[in-house]
Amino acid sequence: MATPNRSARPAAPAAPGAHAFPFEKTFKDAFAMLRRFREAEGFRDYLRRRIPLVAPAGALAVLTSLSCAAAVIIFLAERHPLLALPGMVLAPFVLAGSLFVLAYVFLSWLEGRAIAQALGKRKKAKLDFGKPPRVPWALAGLFLALPLLVLAAVSGTTALVLILLGVAVVLLFAKFDR
Repeated sequence: MATPNRSARPAAPAAPGAHAFPFEKTFKDAFAMLRRFREAEGFRDYLRRRIPLVAPAGALAVLTSLSCAAAVIIFLAERHPLLALPGMVLAPFVLAGSLFVLAYVFLSWLEGRAIAQALGKRKKAKLDFGKPPRVPWALAGLFLALPLLVLAAVSGTTALVLILLGVAVVLLFAKFDR
């Protein structure tokens, strides 16, 4: 007679909103990507050979994150001087969150390109965008799209230049990464 497996526990119910905001899965994926970067010589080598393309993209990500964080402070301080303090409290979260989203999406995209190259599945087109990266949409909306809208409200020109530079980095990478 078979006995039931008493050591197996039923799965815990998902937290409310876990499907709408899969933060835990995104962070697990990010740590797994970092582990693959440490352990996979091919991915590290791929990035090392493309430092002239990766470094400007990283600098642009930092600049974009700093601009979004500063825009939150300025936007709130312009509304009322007492709102400057909450803006200063929010700014580090915007900075870290937007930088995380930008780095996560960019490195996911590069990892896909490295895998495609290793498997010989890269296209021979003028612009090879490869497989679209994984995007944590809830985090991207909260920490990137919303702060970019705030930045556009503070300085539309700055927001437009940063967005156009971001598009240019992707286009240049797709063109020159062979």
